[in-house]
Amino acid sequence: MKQKLIIISILVVGITTILSCKKFVDVDPPKTEILTSEAFLQDKSATSAVLGIYANMVNDNNFINSGITIYSGVAADEFASAQDPEGLQFEKNQILPTSSIINSMWTGAYRNLAQINTCITGLEASNTLTPAVKAQLLGEAKFSRAYTNFYLVNLFGNVPLVTGLDYKQNAIIAQSNSTDVHKAIIADLLDAQSQLSNTYPTSGKVRPNKLAATALLARAYLYVNDYANAEIQASAVISSGTYGPLPTLTNTFLRGSIETIWQLLPLSNYSATQEGYIFLRQATTGGGYYFTSDLLNSFETGDNRKTAWIGTATASGVTYNYPFKYKDVGQYLPATVTENYIMLRLSEQYLIRAEARAQQGNLTNALSDINVIRSRAGLPNFNTTDKVTLLTAIANENRHEFFAEWGHRWLDLKRTGTVNAVLSAKKPTWKASAALFPIPQSEIIVNKSLVQNPGY
Repeated sequence: MKQKLIIISILVVGITTILSCKKFVDVDPPKTEILTSEAFLQDKSATSAVLGIYANMVNDNNFINSGITIYSGVAADEFASAQDPEGLQFEKNQILPTSSIINSMWTGAYRNLAQINTCITGLEASNTLTPAVKAQLLGEAKFSRAYTNFYLVNLFGNVPLVTGLDYKQNAIIAQSNSTDVHKAIIADLLDAQSQLSNTYPTSGKVRPNKLAATALLARAYLYVNDYANAEIQASAVISSGTYGPLPTLTNTFLRGSIETIWQLLPLSNYSATQEGYIFLRQATTGGGYYFTSDLLNSFETGDNRKTAWIGTATASGVTYNYPFKYKDVGQYLPATVTENYIMLRLSEQYLIRAEARAQQGNLTNALSDINVIRSRAGLPNFNTTDKVTLLTAIANENRHEFFAEWGHRWLDLKRTGTVNAVLSAKKPTWKASAALFPIPQSEIIVNKSLVQNPGY
């Protein structure tokens, strides 16, 4: 079946995203005349178009809203899968290219990109928008494209780098080298930095500002081992004073948390985050996903993150430990939810800067950064004069600060080159090729230019 992309629904309604889709590669030709002449004539309708990007993100369970957290966590050493047969594929790192989860992740990402690129094309072509509004919206769209491409390339490796609306070209587009995708991510974020305002365009940090682009840029530079620029960007976020001092562990994931750099609103006042709903609901039945003993036993004595951010439940005589960062189950609570979906937060910037500084030999200031994170967790200051020891400590802080959050552990193991050593010691079914998820077989059948990742 062809994917149906209805431009007017996306761009004018805003909160109504792309209709049900099966294949990204079969997007119908965009109605460019309608796009340019109607949706981007006025500030209000153009803003609605960009807001639709965020609605699409939070509505996409298997790519943006919970899927990356769950399935990357299972692929690493965070979660075990109690019942889900497809989850067991990820746990054993024996994912089939026909997996519905893999297909949903891929099509969800490219559905996001189709919507984002539609907005970028329309915004760039418009000459009737208020210049400041046009710049802000372009910055938001390019930031969103970078965010989507970041997870695509780090989950799948070489992926199609789609920036246009030519449906014929998109139907046969080949994969770009992952290095080129990372370059495109950085280029989009540099553009976003120059276009986004210093302040948030609306309350609640639910639309990105310049510092959100700066935070993601710091991460992007870290992933390509550009440590000098990673330090510069992370320092800009930290020194702004906008997101600190770090709140208590209990307040970190609340809607009004000072630490939040960017977050997504729920689609309804009667439902909070998808992760909160999934993890809290399954905790009462013992099903779904629960923490491995390996993760639970890795915490230092006295680490308050273990008690504040991990819940315990007993079902059928078995005790399960589950993520308890989000505590608002949503649908069964009053209409006013207490949590949004956090996409970026300040503590990552401290750990990015700590790692960047350590890699450059600045151990003293790297220790200062890591100890900001440890202090909030109730741990004593860490001290060492050895670079390797410090980098190991930073990796451990990342593991315990960002467990069950955006596949952080899975991506860290891969980018630091430790995934084979760590997971081969814990999983008898591990193989090196499992570090990349497979390209969906259904996409390869349709687009003959796609090449399956090794090992599948």
